[in-house]
Amino acid sequence: MLWDNDLILIQFGTVKPHSKSILLDITWADSLYFWSILTYRLKYRFPRSVASGIINTISRLISLSLPRTSVVLSVLTVLFLVTVHVASVTVEEPQTVLNIPIAGQTITVEEPQTVLDIPIAGQTINDEPSGKWYKFNSTIKRVAVIGAGPAGLQAAATFMKHNFTVRLFDRAPGPGGNWLYSDEIPVRESYPDAPAVEEHWIPEALPASEYYNEGDDDLTLDSRWREHWQPRSIWDSLHTNSPAVITELPDVPYPPDHSWVISAHTIGAHVRAYASIHNLNANDNSSVHSYSTRVEKLSKRLDGNGWTLTLKHLKKLEEPDRLKATWWTEDFDAVFVAPGPYTSPHVPEIDGLLQWSNVRAVDDPSRFSVYHSRVYRRPERYTGKTVLVIGVGTSGSEIARDIAPVAKKIYASHKEYADWDTLHPFQRRSFRRFPDETEFIPKISHFESLSSLDNGIKDGKIVLVNGTVLENIDEVILATGYKRSNPFHLSVLNQTFGAESLEAPPPSDVFTGPALKYVHWTGHFIPDPTLAFSTIRPWTAGQYQYYGQAKVWEGTAHLPNEAGLWAQYNSTRYTFFRGLFGTAPSEAIVRQYVTWLNNESLENGGRLVSPWPVQNREVFAYYANQEWEKDYLSKENFTKFENIPDRQWTQKDIWDISVFEDDSW
Repeated sequence: MLWDNDLILIQFGTVKPHSKSILLDITWADSLYFWSILTYRLKYRFPRSVASGIINTISRLISLSLPRTSVVLSVLTVLFLVTVHVASVTVEEPQTVLNIPIAGQTITVEEPQTVLDIPIAGQTINDEPSGKWYKFNSTIKRVAVIGAGPAGLQAAATFMKHNFTVRLFDRAPGPGGNWLYSDEIPVRESYPDAPAVEEHWIPEALPASEYYNEGDDDLTLDSRWREHWQPRSIWDSLHTNSPAVITELPDVPYPPDHSWVISAHTIGAHVRAYASIHNLNANDNSSVHSYSTRVEKLSKRLDGNGWTLTLKHLKKLEEPDRLKATWWTEDFDAVFVAPGPYTSPHVPEIDGLLQWSNVRAVDDPSRFSVYHSRVYRRPERYTGKTVLVIGVGTSGSEIARDIAPVAKKIYASHKEYADWDTLHPFQRRSFRRFPDETEFIPKISHFESLSSLDNGIKDGKIVLVNGTVLENIDEVILATGYKRSNPFHLSVLNQTFGAESLEAPPPSDVFTGPALKYVHWTGHFIPDPTLAFSTIRPWTAGQYQYYGQAKVWEGTAHLPNEAGLWAQYNSTRYTFFRGLFGTAPSEAIVRQYVTWLNNESLENGGRLVSPWPVQNREVFAYYANQEWEKDYLSKENFTKFENIPDRQWTQKDIWDISVFEDDSW
């Protein structure tokens, strides 16, 4: 019998190539072994009716009690070789591989797949069709988590529970992410917008350290510290626009008597409590976390397996008054990225704004008269002032409400919209949240040139698109949203797409756009799934995503092969979700996760997961209809996808408007 121009030698249950002949030296025990493996392989490879026909035919032959007859041995041997041969075939398109008439039936193999690890005596049986699933090159043991907000903390805790060696990094001095309140404010934003991807300086030889004194390179120690950790954008009186029922981490429930609308300070304490019970708080003696540590660079290891993180830690030294910077690298098998979408402020391009941005406040020369909303903390400085708020999203409306009791006058500039009903529900809510005394005005055409930069902006003129001129403005707040800017991704972009050798560079917004590109709905980066991201709302659906990523990396869940990943990426499946809970995208992606995770756990082991608790729906619906928009939510929001197959979904992600509010200025 000829197989790929080589003959087969079968002897004592082993199979090996032979160039000259076939030698049949098979004991009855070997035949029984072949029979057990054959039945297994037939049931696995062929339709049930076909496999049953073959097995029944051979059983009738064996029942004739012809000991060691050439008939039985020949049938067993030939069919065993057939199944071995079929198991090694890769079928690129549906096609007929075999046509063997058995008991009046024809065997037709039509499913395209590759089966590896053929079970020969003494070998481990691996019944997974390896070509169907993505296969990692090496075992994943060490995992880095970038970001210690609600997403990163949950991911780190989940990975530790699955016995990975975890390292958690955050540039801030403690956990909380965007909910880590501080009276410190971020360093001055760039006018105009800084490039979305701009790498940090790294010493040539690592590890390395450097000491900073006050005034080195004309920088204060305070500004160096704030530039490193980037104080968060929340202000003292901020309250969330979502209820506790969808803003709660597992294991640390809010007190039963908590307020209906939760303050930022309460949420911050809640997140820190979660960090503490998992030994991830800044004061916990743990080798897992490294706070005040910024990821400067993420790159593939030289051998192509795993990642190298270049890190910078900044430490305040008490005596003398100095800062110490330390750079080093650490290697990992996989990396999870969760820095959040509020990484860089968006500054609109408006003629004349650059000059105005250089003017300092008359009553406080340490501050500027034009600034981004991320530096807002308290309303006292606005007492008796006329304030222009550019942008009418969540930040703009809530800051206006906060300063209204003390301000003299508030203007709010917004983009033109065609129809009120076409606005996003949160946009309509933001308009309604502005204080009654707010005067809404159109977009700004330009800021007229100032005669001096030493007398504030009160004498300046601001021209609107309708020709109206504003004067006597004391302060301008840019509530114009945020954009992604994680410069450590740049090397990944170059290594993955060969940017340095391509005539045309890869898309610049793979990691910096409103939605990450080339990322599967499970959060895995398709060109290399050992890199994963938090792409869904961590409070509600994050637990599914991080559990799924842990299962994939430990081998108890599968990803499709690369072709399958791209096919799902380009299909109607939802990839991202950070927006309004209870909407179609939120229900769709939860259904995806629950179905996938439970199927993988059933097949490969692991706990089962449940959909969002039904009892929480009524609480959430009541809140949304009271606080967001009347009749916004109903039971159908949670059930409309139950009878709709995923191929009929529409691929439209609803993102959190507060992240990208008015960013098209």
